Parts: sequence; C-alpha cells; structure tokens
Amino acid sequence: MKSAAVIIFENFEEIEATAPIDILRRAEIGVCVATMGGALATTGRSGIKLVADKLFSEIENETFDAVIISGGPGTMKVSMNKNLLDFIKRHDAANKTVAAICAAPVVLKNAGALVGKTCACHTSKEAELSEHLEKGKNVVSSKNAITSRGAGTAVQFSLEIVKKLLSGKIADDIAKSICF
Repeated sequence: MKSAAVIIFENFEEIEATAPIDILRRAEIGVCVATMGGALATTGRSGIKLVADKLFSEIENETFDAVIISGGPGTMKVSMNKNLLDFIKRHDAANKTVAAICAAPVVLKNAGALVGKTCACHTSKEAELSEHLEKGKNVVSSKNAITSRGAGTAVQFSLEIVKKLLSGKIADDIAKSICF
C-alpha cells in the first residue's frame, strides 16, 4: 500500500489539508496526518480543529511515498523549520513525491526540492517563486513535485497526487465518483 504524510500546523488552510486526506484515502493510500504543533488538535485559519494522527516529531524519521504540505497563513511560521525542511529534502532526494499547495511551495523551495522544477502557487507567493513559476496552471506536476494554487484547486491537486502514486484511471474513477 502506498503511503502519504499530510503535514498541518496552526493556521493551515483546512480545505487544502482535508481534500488530499479524503481523496487519497478514497484511493486506499495510507494517510498519516501529522501536526507541527505540540498537540494533536490543530486549528486551521477558519477556526476548524483537525485532530492529527501523530505529531510531526513522531514521524520525521519515517519514509512515505508522498509528503503533502497544506498551505494557509501559518505556512510562513513553518517554512524555515529545519526538521521539516530535512524531512522534505530526504524525500525529494529519494525521488518520493513532494507536494505543496497555496503558499506551501515556498517550503519546497526552502528545502531545495524545486531545483530544476516548475510550480504553481498562490498569487501572493508568485514573486518569491518567480524562477520556478509556471503561470496559468492550477496544478503543476514537475518531476516528483506536485504544486497547486490554493483552496479552490485542492481537489484537482489531490487527484494529481493519486495519479502520480497509483494511476490516471484510479484518479479518474474517484473524480467521477465525487462528480468532479
């Protein structure tokens, strides 16, 4: 079974975390939700609490087929977290899927995981990611990196991860089942 870690933190964007969790679990990918905080319950930007499966510190030495970083206003607080950056670097070096949405492609950049790759991101981060930006696309799959623009593209982003980890047919079947 394929595995994925979805990383959340205080002030994460709820849709950008829950869409991948839901879509990947529909695809029967083992998903571990890990929080950067000190408690499992983590509050998103809209005040919705999500209870993670584990603390990030409990999984940071594990390896997953995909690492997914949700975006949101709290992204910048974790964007230079050494342990998170090392986790992403290790996965990128092993050619595992590294995925980020909204502001979170900055985290991939800070980890060196966008070298030689293009990305999509929220408009507020376009200047910071200009050397990697592939304008006009909601979701960009570039080598082992998958990035997306924001909450409105979260389902498309999630389906692209399923396509990368499993197959286009499985992603298409899920898209059809949810009327996407």
